Amino acid sequence: MAASSLAMFPDAMTPTSTFIIAVVIATTAQVLANRYRFPPILLWLTAGMVLGPFGLHALHVETIEPALHTLIELGLAIILFEGGLNLNLKALRENGWVVGNLVLIGPILTMFIGGSAAHFIAGMDWPLALLFGALVSVGGPTVILPIVRQMRLGRNISHVLTAEAMLIDVIGAILAIVMLQVALTLDMSASGIAQDILYKVAVGVAIGLAGGRLLGWLLGSHWAKDFEIRTVLTLTSAWGLFLVADSISEQAGLLTMLMMGATLQRMEVHDIQRLKHFKGSLSMLLISVLFVLLAANMDLSVLYDYLWQGLLLCVILAVVVRPMIVLLSTLGSRLSFNESLFLAGMAPRGVVAAAITSLFVLILQQNNYPQAEMLLAMVYIIIIVSVLGYSLFASRLKEILQIEGGDERSVLIIGGGQIGAELGRALGEDREVRFLDLNSEVIGGLKRSGYSAICGNALDPLYWEICHAEEIGCALIMTGSSDHNLLIARLAHEQFHIPEIYVALQEEDEVKHASMIHQLQVRRLFAKPYNYTYWHDQAYRKRLAYESRYIEPDSLLIGVRMTDARIQHGVQPVAVVREDMTLVPHDDLIFSAGDEIKVLMRPERSQENQALILPPSSRQIEQQTSQ
Repeated sequence: MAASSLAMFPDAMTPTSTFIIAVVIATTAQVLANRYRFPPILLWLTAGMVLGPFGLHALHVETIEPALHTLIELGLAIILFEGGLNLNLKALRENGWVVGNLVLIGPILTMFIGGSAAHFIAGMDWPLALLFGALVSVGGPTVILPIVRQMRLGRNISHVLTAEAMLIDVIGAILAIVMLQVALTLDMSASGIAQDILYKVAVGVAIGLAGGRLLGWLLGSHWAKDFEIRTVLTLTSAWGLFLVADSISEQAGLLTMLMMGATLQRMEVHDIQRLKHFKGSLSMLLISVLFVLLAANMDLSVLYDYLWQGLLLCVILAVVVRPMIVLLSTLGSRLSFNESLFLAGMAPRGVVAAAITSLFVLILQQNNYPQAEMLLAMVYIIIIVSVLGYSLFASRLKEILQIEGGDERSVLIIGGGQIGAELGRALGEDREVRFLDLNSEVIGGLKRSGYSAICGNALDPLYWEICHAEEIGCALIMTGSSDHNLLIARLAHEQFHIPEIYVALQEEDEVKHASMIHQLQVRRLFAKPYNYTYWHDQAYRKRLAYESRYIEPDSLLIGVRMTDARIQHGVQPVAVVREDMTLVPHDDLIFSAGDEIKVLMRPERSQENQALILPPSSRQIEQQTSQ
């Protein structure tokens, strides 16, 4: 009882209680940020500073300070491993020239220009100033990824931003590691610096590639069938190889983690999506807790002393350095001028920069290096201002530069089985079509046909992330249950902000779910009730024919809404082609002269000159007129 009562008092705070309080603060901030849709990093920083030893002192971070070095290193390892697992390698190949320039030119220019500015403005010693420049070259994927998802940027610009944010962490970190050694030794030659960088890169790449291959083989063996064992094995392997690489070359483990994750995702690993989900959750927990603890450890008086120098350096980095880097990196690229300008206006710093800086400041303080606290304060000012500025003004910058959103012509078809596959083929003539279905047989056939197809549950947000939902302009949801379809539509609308959503509904369900349909602003697919069981059975038994009908200039269907037309039983419209553009069949589509209506139907309906879609009856017209 005595021990437990003592723990109620701040002076008796233990490392365990400090860590748990940090977890509670971080999780609460994350929930609030998700609810009100702003970057959680701002809450993490604010809460840490206000509740830390230099604020209200409710969070006694000094009790956990001996273990802070270890927490930072282990957290960084998982964050970078998870980043490698989610790195879009296909997108990286498509925009490799721009991304390669950004991650190579960017850190070097930022280090020299930012370091020179820190030397002349803040009075930092040259070695420490160059270390500052290397540290602020590290990006912020934890800030960029939510911005990209919420704003729905175009494919090229979103791929470049996300790939740069993940890769530049490692490049900038390695550069910062070398500059730290320069600051501590002061006798390192230029050739020695170059050799050290190449050695760290070689060690990191070699161990990362080999470790990723080995882990992939282990996960595919009979030794790791249970999911619990697979997750523990993955986590243990990541930390183990991080230690091996660091033992060979100090801090080379950072690159090892990224390479290991990127290697693993290219291999055919069973259930890798669940591994990604587990690592993503663990990474988010580590990111949030680290930010709270690091912010709590920040001396607010030192932050205040260097405020104006930090603000001036932030302006130089944003207005001079970043545009210069983007200009040199995008010459001859496929990005438009406005896209390049938007790219120049996006360079927030995040948790990796904060974690590495805090780690290095601990090392500098252990070596009695002067100005260590100045370095920490300056980097944190850059992080806070850049996160706040880029988060608040990114949407406005997108509007000013008229940056297009996600590809409006891209389609994600969810469910539908073989009918969904046929619908995708019909729409795929001028659209990029992706599929998400639980039917492994259908998904396998689509993959063999060259389509992007994922076997998974559409109610699990993880699979939307795997499909890169931020790039999708249109979702067609056609499982066998109207309730299920509307639940998926809610996820697509509220969490992934899909602009256009079409839902297949069974008989009378449109009236039953009218309120939810209006709330979500979804449209009824096919302009008629959809009987999944009937159409799936017909497709499975190969009883369907594929045919096209045209609307002649004198047709009574011209100007008729599709929902008012009479679509014959056994006829399923799958696409309407108008002026070489495919349209999704839905209630509010209005027929025009020259439209080509593509349909699936029972063979007996395919008699020559037999009308498949009829204009409204006179009774329907009378009812509409009276209304």
